Amino acid sequence: MKVLITGATGRVGSHLAKALVAHGEHVRTLHLPDDPNVEMVKRIGVECFPGDLARYDDVARAADGVDAVFHLAALILFYPKDRPILWNVNILGTYNVFEAAIRSGKRPLRLIFASSDQVYPGPAAKYRPADETHPRLPNTFYGLSKVLGEEMIRFYGRTEKDVNISIARFTHTEAPEELIEPNGFFAHRLFFVNGRLRYLKGMNSSDPKILETIQVLEPLAAPDEPLLLPRDRDGNPFYQELADVRDIVRGLLLILDRREAIGEAFNLTPPAVTNMAEFIPYMAKKTGRRYVEARLAIDAPNCHESGAKARTILGYRPQYTMFDMIDEAVRKG
Repeated sequence: MKVLITGATGRVGSHLAKALVAHGEHVRTLHLPDDPNVEMVKRIGVECFPGDLARYDDVARAADGVDAVFHLAALILFYPKDRPILWNVNILGTYNVFEAAIRSGKRPLRLIFASSDQVYPGPAAKYRPADETHPRLPNTFYGLSKVLGEEMIRFYGRTEKDVNISIARFTHTEAPEELIEPNGFFAHRLFFVNGRLRYLKGMNSSDPKILETIQVLEPLAAPDEPLLLPRDRDGNPFYQELADVRDIVRGLLLILDRREAIGEAFNLTPPAVTNMAEFIPYMAKKTGRRYVEARLAIDAPNCHESGAKARTILGYRPQYTMFDMIDEAVRKG
């Protein structure tokens, strides 16, 4: 089977590509010419096409003759200034991928779209755990781009013959080694004082809660990159939902393999939601890094999605907790 993975040079895509190549599939990807990870995926055995998601002809070359598409490529940005590039990559790029696959791919064609808990949105869901029937009411442009992507893929599934679609909604996802890095993609703003501070300042927000939180964090920032144990105003710890990339890849492979997944959306969740009052001290002990506690004015981002549908229909059984990820990252050192 010939499989196009957009975003194969990224966190999830590279792990998925490696798994599919190991299964004997022919994997290809589209990449920006200056992508520093191209040589890495070439070594895995991925066929690489230079190009840009925002240019249809580039995408069409990569999509020619494919049996399946995993559309994983997206920018995860939350600042208002980033809306134009989010439009070009996440919305126009998604249209180009689906349209090119429909025109250039084989039939039956399998399309799988990587969406996000930001469609609910995860941090501000109306109920928890949020299941796949939760209203999609994004409060960020990134979340909106994922809702539009979901609507596009459903459109093609409804209107095109022999086009079988599925949607995978990710929560925060990291590789174990990223979890202990002060500049880890999600870890920097979830677990580290300096990273949280940089993220909040980058918002250029006039929200009094954000401004107050910046004032609280500024005296705690330090060159040794301390960990942050965040609490709300009443002293209650934050909770965090974060998935290991290997579990996400297992979920994607199940979606590809199971006919029951066709036409469905699935939350791919970790084994448990983690209490930061337990996790941050554990991470500090394992890594030898100090931590500080702070009561923050911002609302606790207590994401919690239901994985019941994926367990029931796909047999999805995520294996790695955040504690397991820390253990592995430290062990590999």
